[in-house]
Order: sequence, then C-alpha cells, then structure tokens
Amino acid sequence: MSSLDTTSRYNYSVLYLDKKNGDFFGTRQPLRLRPHKTDLFHQVTDADSKRIDLIAWRYYKDVRLWWVIAEINNISNPLELQTGLILRIPAYERVMFEVVG
Repeated sequence: MSSLDTTSRYNYSVLYLDKKNGDFFGTRQPLRLRPHKTDLFHQVTDADSKRIDLIAWRYYKDVRLWWVIAEINNISNPLELQTGLILRIPAYERVMFEVVG
C-alpha cells in the first residue's frame, strides 16, 4: 500500500479502509482537541477494559462517541484496553463543538 501524495486532500484525513481487501469506506477530518482544563481522566478497570462504548456512555451519555476517546488517546484497538490505562476524556461541550460544529 503506498502513502498518499502530500498534496492530496486526504493526506491529513482519517481513512476508513478494509484491511483485508482494500475497500474504501470514507474519510473524516481528525479531531483537533488539545488538552484543556475541562478534560476529565478515567482509569481503565477490568470491568471496562473491553467496553470503550461504556466509558463513552459514562462521560457523554452516548455510546456512539467511543471513537472520540479512542482517537484522543491514540488507541488503535478499542477492544483491548489495558487495565490501569489513564484515558483523557475531553469535555462533552468541546467534543460537540468539534464534531458537530
């Protein structure tokens, strides 16, 4: 797989690809949420080590926002969170402003 040309509009986008057959599903712009004083922190427990969606529910009341936590914390496999890992959880209002606009 070759990398994108630096002039491509997709160069800094998050790409959704099927690794097995290379199918392209779409793109989105990466989140640009720098650390902020309103951020919260969550220590992963055994109970939520495989359920990042439940962590999203706890802080955002929306399981669909699991990907925000994964991206902000550079998590490539959200189903394999290590117990004890400290996650940065951006404030809901900041997430909504960044995602919804």
